[in-house]
Amino acid sequence: GKPRLSPPPLLSLLFFLPATVAASQPCSSSDVKAGFGQCDHATDTRKIFFYLEGCIQNSSSPLVLPPPQTISCKVKCPPGQVLTMNVSASDDLSTLSATPACQDCAAGTISLGGGYSVSGELSEWEHDKWPSGMEAWCIGRRGNHWVLNANGCDNWRPELNGTIITSGNNKGKHDIMSALRLVVVLKKKGYVSFRYQVEAQHNSDGLEFTINSVIRMGFRANQPTWKERRFELQPGSHVLQWMYWKDNTGDFGKDQASLEIIEISGTEYAEFECAKCPGGTKSIEGSSACVSCGDDEYASEAHYGQCLPCPPDTYSFAGAVGMGSCLPRPDCEEVDYSKNYTDCDLASNTRTMFFNWTLPHICNETNGVSLPPRRENQACEPCQPGEYSDRTSPTGCTPCNAGHYLPTGVANPTCTQCPQGQESVEEVYYEYWYKWPQGYTNLAGWVLHEDYAYAGGLSNVNGQRKGAAQLELRTYFRQSGAVKFTYQALDVQGFDPQVDSFGFFIDGVPQKEMTAAEGSYEITIENVEPGHHTLLWNVKGRNLIRLHRVIVIGVDGGGATSCADCPPGTESSPDRSSCIACQPGHVSHTGDFCEPCPENTYAATPASCLPCGAGTQSGKGASHCAPEKMLEGTRSYQLEALLNSFRNPGPKHTNTSKGVEIKIGEETYAFSLRPTVGGGALLSEKRLMNPSSAYAQVPAKSEYGGQNCSIIPEYDYISAGSELSISEITQFEPSTNPNPSRGGGLEFAISSGSAEAGCSSGLIKMICDLDVTDMFSSVQKLNSSTPSANSTCQSLDFEMASMYACPLCTTEDWGQANGDCKAGKQKVTWYKTRACIADSRSSFTKNCSLGYSPLVIGLLCASVVLAVGLAAGLAYYLYRLRKRYNDVHSKYVILRDGYDKNSFSMVPNGTDNLMPDDEEEAEMGIGEGKQRHDDDAKFTIEDDDDLKEDDILGEEPEV
Repeated sequence: GKPRLSPPPLLSLLFFLPATVAASQPCSSSDVKAGFGQCDHATDTRKIFFYLEGCIQNSSSPLVLPPPQTISCKVKCPPGQVLTMNVSASDDLSTLSATPACQDCAAGTISLGGGYSVSGELSEWEHDKWPSGMEAWCIGRRGNHWVLNANGCDNWRPELNGTIITSGNNKGKHDIMSALRLVVVLKKKGYVSFRYQVEAQHNSDGLEFTINSVIRMGFRANQPTWKERRFELQPGSHVLQWMYWKDNTGDFGKDQASLEIIEISGTEYAEFECAKCPGGTKSIEGSSACVSCGDDEYASEAHYGQCLPCPPDTYSFAGAVGMGSCLPRPDCEEVDYSKNYTDCDLASNTRTMFFNWTLPHICNETNGVSLPPRRENQACEPCQPGEYSDRTSPTGCTPCNAGHYLPTGVANPTCTQCPQGQESVEEVYYEYWYKWPQGYTNLAGWVLHEDYAYAGGLSNVNGQRKGAAQLELRTYFRQSGAVKFTYQALDVQGFDPQVDSFGFFIDGVPQKEMTAAEGSYEITIENVEPGHHTLLWNVKGRNLIRLHRVIVIGVDGGGATSCADCPPGTESSPDRSSCIACQPGHVSHTGDFCEPCPENTYAATPASCLPCGAGTQSGKGASHCAPEKMLEGTRSYQLEALLNSFRNPGPKHTNTSKGVEIKIGEETYAFSLRPTVGGGALLSEKRLMNPSSAYAQVPAKSEYGGQNCSIIPEYDYISAGSELSISEITQFEPSTNPNPSRGGGLEFAISSGSAEAGCSSGLIKMICDLDVTDMFSSVQKLNSSTPSANSTCQSLDFEMASMYACPLCTTEDWGQANGDCKAGKQKVTWYKTRACIADSRSSFTKNCSLGYSPLVIGLLCASVVLAVGLAAGLAYYLYRLRKRYNDVHSKYVILRDGYDKNSFSMVPNGTDNLMPDDEEEAEMGIGEGKQRHDDDAKFTIEDDDDLKEDDILGEEPEV
């Protein structure tokens, strides 16, 4: 252990008084000593005071001491040394010089070179012995906030009479953090070192160490033995924190961390005196650390810092304090020694047996049995299973070649290669514990004894051994393997489950809850993953643990006695030494051979081929299906351009390894649609994994400036699937489409997602819209489905629009628009009748004339004939009407002016020779007995004396 060192002595007197010793020697210049005053921080200097030591001043001619001198406070000495002053003076002290120097600490003392320690060796973990700047505090989470002393959390506290400090009794408590804080101020470059143990739930709880809020020792969940860590520190102020975190998932073991010692160096430039080592420890000259006394030694206050041998016929264990720790040696018995062997002589196939005392050797050989003599010509150790005798081998045994096995239970077995579809299972047996097998390391407390290795027992009685006995095996698993071992627990002084324990770890992870209660047990650990692993057997307490046979399966260096079938999705390696996974795109249904998947299928797992979804394709031996470059449905779609827009979203959107991240409301989603080897998610939801603690405020102390700290949020992506099928959304017909730039599109169905999170599928409706170039700005979430009752995952159905979701144009998608006919020429332009993708079609010019079509001409001609006919009829009607009017008018004139009744000549009065000739009369139809017919009127002139005017005029015709 390393004790806490006292701060440098602070001298306020001008000189030290001479010691009142029975010394009659008069003082001389050699008796002049120097002492150090306090450091004046304003000038960074300290005074050196001179005094006489071990002499008596001559009253008649006393020596006059010189005045104090001044030296810098920054004179440094390294660990293991202290700062002194070398004084040289003349006999009368008329001349005196003092030079600072660093001097080694004597044996039994140490120096940290300007620092201190908190050590369990001196029970300094009791609260009243804590150094300035050390405090313990604990917080618990309530909702999104951390509250002091919440959730029943327990602070760091001393245990075992102050020999260690633990993170408190927090077993069964959840969502807490117990912290031990130490604020130090270093004047020079120094360090912090500490020894710790942890027993906690793997990947959930554990110890973390920070310097100035920077993590320097990451999460440690299991450290079954004391382990020392050291970190360099620069001059200045530092906040050191040991934090034990505990979540809400469960408990394991003691569920706490422990510290044995904390050592700080650099708080002063130098030490001024060496510190004595505590009882049970010792040191050599110039040491910075004390070490425990060894076996059969003890330390006492009378010989502080030194280790003394126990009296004859007594023994002690390492670290014993006081002669009372030396116990009488019991008489030796046969159980106190073990047999060992020399290497096998391959020529004679013999070896020599010899005997050694079992360690620790505590029995008395005088009154007990003695070691038996050596025994020559003993048979060599038999070969392990799977090995055959081979005198050319250094060990005399050789395993079969890789991929071969040596069957058991048959006469004269030979190495045989495993058949196709199988692998050899190599096993290493450890049954004989004459020496530590290759790969084993006895870290502490384990002892070899013929057919077993053991730990615990008497060496731990009365708490003499504080640490654990540990046996380590480092090995390489070439394939998935297993570990089997048998052990026996013997009750030594009463089983106490709080003290006695036996554990087995792989890479620091506890494998099973085992017991140290008396009995015999067989343990099997299966499914050890391939790779390098460290196996550890850990014994604590007083009960004795005997480790018998250990079998490690699936490792290099052993022999095989059998072959195992390769699982589906694998095949035998060429040498049959292992099963290897099928390469991507290949499957193995029975583990015999890996075969490529046929075209338009893919291998999501190496166990079966699945058909590609609609609109996707693959070649032979594909691990995923990719969208077709051209999708052929009722229309043709150029998918390559659409998928390129997923890969290149533009500067407005965030493109991550998971896809383009789009935030909708409070949720964020990642759109990929980029099938990859291994089946990456095509669509996923970005989910906050620590919603109850993310951004939670952790109260900070004054050394942080009073500013609270926030817990960083942790995210994960919940996949909607990695399998894709593409279908067509039918377009409107041109006659019913209200918007010829939008309509139809593609539907992307996604499946095989995170079923455990309720997001096993998704849907993206990609609407065709020629006016949309940034499709991610058009994303909308559909509410077509809802999360399941036992799931927090929302529906991953979306709608978005893109011009690349439109089909390619066909001739039926174009219409013509004719311009005006000018000078016999007419311009014709093209337009789309519905949304589709194509280059613009060039307009063209055609000949034209003012004539009309035959139908139009016929109609025009008919119109003209009808108009002419109507005009002629109207003219004839008007002519007849006019003629009738003239006739009536003539009759009217005759009546008005009179007529010649005898000649029936209508001659106006006063007129001569006005009667018409015969032709005129005939034309007029006037004469006796004559009658004139007309289409519109009829009248007759007769010889009638009674003819009246009305009869002549008749009725006036209507016009």
